[in-house]
Amino acid sequence: MIFTRLIGIRCYTRIRSYCQKERTGLCPPNQFCRKGDQGETHTHQGDVQPKDHEIFEVLGTTEELLCFLGIAKEHAREANHIYVDKLKRIQTLVIEIQTCLMKYKDNSEKNITHLHIKELEDWTKTYERELPPPENYIIPGGGLTAASLHLSRAACRKAERRVIPFVRRGEISQPVQVYLNRLSDFLLILSRIAAKLDKQNEHIYVPIEGGKQKNKNNP
Repeated sequence: MIFTRLIGIRCYTRIRSYCQKERTGLCPPNQFCRKGDQGETHTHQGDVQPKDHEIFEVLGTTEELLCFLGIAKEHAREANHIYVDKLKRIQTLVIEIQTCLMKYKDNSEKNITHLHIKELEDWTKTYERELPPPENYIIPGGGLTAASLHLSRAACRKAERRVIPFVRRGEISQPVQVYLNRLSDFLLILSRIAAKLDKQNEHIYVPIEGGKQKNKNNP
């Protein structure tokens, strides 16, 4: 009981869950158990599923998003950009999304709420005021930080596509999908902010006319 009070009930629950993984047949860390060599593995609930099952696909895409956000965060940190803490918070919420996904069968986790969505919307509106209106399609680039945010956005949109079937079946709450949708919008705005802070031009796609394509940049 004292231990629970010291570390918090949420952290205690996760530690307890981790310690009980052996009962579900999962491997201890840093050991070769070879139980996945046949292309199957265990879900969080202990079910055996093929590794290409949609639950592992959606968990994999959110893991990709988490990693790309980490790259963007480190580029932003090195450039002394003002939104590093926001990216760190978003990473935390992506982990919360993964927690929801791991318990998709009972849809018991409600870690993502409309308050989180509103937070993203408020951030987007704030940064949007600092930018000129976008012209057509912005070609990913504009410096390393901006490009890494474009990459994060692409991973976010992929994760949203993978989440939608779970939402449609009622296995995941809709705010998870809505949060990913708003996040992709925010990451686009943030990529433009990054280009502005780094004094890089935005490259605008211009359709080819008459076999020739004109270059167009936004300062």
